[in-house]
Amino acid sequence: MTQDLEKFGYKQELKRALTLKDLIIYGLIFMVPIAPWGIYGVVADISNGMVPLAYLIGMVAMIFTALSYSRGRSLSHCRFGLFLCAAGD
Repeated sequence: MTQDLEKFGYKQELKRALTLKDLIIYGLIFMVPIAPWGIYGVVADISNGMVPLAYLIGMVAMIFTALSYSRGRSLSHCRFGLFLCAAGD
């Protein structure tokens, strides 16, 4: 195809390669602005219009989950499960 275009004076100057960094940046530029629109209607419908409250409840649940995981990480040396290790503290 480029041979056909070279007849007309076109010379390919751009490199035809994308690195992983290029693909990540392209994905972020493409997805970040439109990501909330895909789920907003579903959340608004399920929560009867209380989207901020739904996200606040989800955030609180994620905070507790993160704290739980961080606590479990410090007890990872125990082989019998988190509850037996926590009781031994």
